[in-house]
Amino acid sequence: MLSGGETNGDRRRREPLKVLFIGGYGRSGSTVLDRVLGQIPGFFSVGEMRHLFQEGLVENRRCGCGDPFLECDFWRGVTERAFGSLDDEELAELTALKGRVDHWWRSPLLGWRIGGAERRRDVDRYRRVLRRLYAAIAVESEASVLIDSSKDISHGFALRGLDGGLDLHVLHLVRDARAVAWSWQRQKFNPGAGRDMDRHSLLKTSAEWSVINALTRMHRPTGARYATLHYGDFAADPAGAVDQVLNFLGEPDRPNPVAPDRSVHLGANHTAAGNPDRFKPGDVEIRPDEEWRQAMPALGRLLVGALTAPGRGYLSGSG
Repeated sequence: MLSGGETNGDRRRREPLKVLFIGGYGRSGSTVLDRVLGQIPGFFSVGEMRHLFQEGLVENRRCGCGDPFLECDFWRGVTERAFGSLDDEELAELTALKGRVDHWWRSPLLGWRIGGAERRRDVDRYRRVLRRLYAAIAVESEASVLIDSSKDISHGFALRGLDGGLDLHVLHLVRDARAVAWSWQRQKFNPGAGRDMDRHSLLKTSAEWSVINALTRMHRPTGARYATLHYGDFAADPAGAVDQVLNFLGEPDRPNPVAPDRSVHLGANHTAAGNPDRFKPGDVEIRPDEEWRQAMPALGRLLVGALTAPGRGYLSGSG
C-alpha cells in the first residue's frame, strides 16, 4: 500500500518535530486523509499550509473551526508567536517573498539551489519564515506530528530544505486520474471562499495529473523519506492504510482512529485552507467513491485513461 527566533517550546522539544507532507494532485482525497490522521493523539492537521498567507492572513477566509482566520484564537496565537505584531507592510513583504519563491517552475531552485544568488537568498528567507511558523504551530497545538496537505510540488521542495529540528516525511497520495478528472468537473461550493471551486477540463486535468505526479515522485530518488499511498487502497481499508502511515512515520504505537465499521469521528480542526470537506465535523464512513465509473461518459474515461496511461504505469495501485 505504501511503496523569528527560538521559542520556549522549541527549547523544550527533545526530539525533532515530524511533518507529514501530503503531496500529489488536487482532488485526490488529501483533505479527508489529513483530517483522519489529525484525530490521532499528538497529531495536528494544519491543512494546506501553502495558502495560509494569501487566503488566511490577507483574505481572512474561514479557518476549519468556522471562524474567520484573523479571529481564530489558535491562528492568532501562532501568528503572534511566529512573527510578533505583523503590520500591513510586513505582511505584504511576506506574501511578495512567497510569490517570488513558491511556484512549481522554481523546483530546481528549491530542490537543488539552481539559480542566481538573489533567488537563493529569497529561498533561504522563505524557509526561515516556514521554520518559524511550524515551530509556533507545534507549541500552540502541543503536537509532535504536523500534517500538511498542501500537495503542491514547490511547497514540498521548500520543506525539504528546512533544518533545525524538523523531520520531514513525504507521503505521495495518488488517485485514479479518471476519478480525479470527474471530480474536477463537478460543481462544488467552498464555504471558505464563499463561491464555487474552479472546474477543469479533461485535457487540463490529464496534463496536470501527469506532470504533478511525475514531479512529486522526484522526492524518491533525491533522498527524501518518501512513500506512496493510493487513495483507492485508503478507501478500501482505511484502518490498514492509517497503520501503514504510522509505520512510515515511525509511530506504530499511536492509536488508530478508524473504527471496525470503517467510521471515523472527525472533531473540530484548525486547518488553514483546503477542500470544503474540512468544515464538516462528526462521524464519517470511509468508503470507495465509485460515482465516476457510472456518471462519467465513456468517451471521457477513455480520453483521460489514454492521456495518463504512462503515469498510471509507474504509479500503479488499486483505483
